[in-house]
Amino acid sequence: MSTRPSLTVGDAGSLGSLRSRREVLKLMAMGGSLVLLPTALIGCSDDNPMSPEMPSAPNSGSPLTIDFAKGDVAVLQFAYALEQLEADFYTRAVAAFDQSNLTAAEKAILLDIKYHEVQHRELFKAALGSSNDFTLSPTYPGVNFRDRISVLTAARTFEDLGVAAYNGAGQYLASGTFLTLAGKIVSVEARHAAVIRDLLAPGTNAFSPTAFDDVFSPAKVAGAAQGFVVDRLGFANAPGTFVQGPNNNG
Repeated sequence: MSTRPSLTVGDAGSLGSLRSRREVLKLMAMGGSLVLLPTALIGCSDDNPMSPEMPSAPNSGSPLTIDFAKGDVAVLQFAYALEQLEADFYTRAVAAFDQSNLTAAEKAILLDIKYHEVQHRELFKAALGSSNDFTLSPTYPGVNFRDRISVLTAARTFEDLGVAAYNGAGQYLASGTFLTLAGKIVSVEARHAAVIRDLLAPGTNAFSPTAFDDVFSPAKVAGAAQGFVVDRLGFANAPGTFVQGPNNNG
């Protein structure tokens, strides 16, 4: 199998321009009003899932390095990578519906979540402009997309990780615009996490087991995500400090 060239994500491009900021604000407004309306995504790109065999092992590919010297651009690239992973996972889950033992209600929920994650991915892609020139290569060892417990357990992992990632990365954003964007998205990810947890353990407190959500550092998030990514995730000029959240486990 051929090896892809090493990839280091690029510069800010048009991100700092007035026009781009206006476009981001417009997209943010759309995200706030349409995030629960899947039909609004008919025109969005919806990638086909990879082959179900997914032969590549995690951490076996080429480096994918995010340079935190780029400031807010790096944080958005980090979020973009995670949203690529989530959108790909739910795209695969939906593609396997005909062979899965998920209930009709569960399929409807996962389809809605897929639309949300695709919209999140496309939002970051648009906001980053020329700095969106990388594509994550997901892989899902041990996940059986035909089995509801396997799919829902993996979904819980991704949603919990997404919430903790946004909570932790927000402290590195200098722009109030982008902090608002992250806040809007993490609130949706938290609702995803709650509903997936409730599907796994209905009628219990599993939907919200603690008073505070986790807050993870980028390094901890990358370490957890690496088990589902072929690319070798890494950072350049990583932040030297991290403010812990209430759970003190980041």
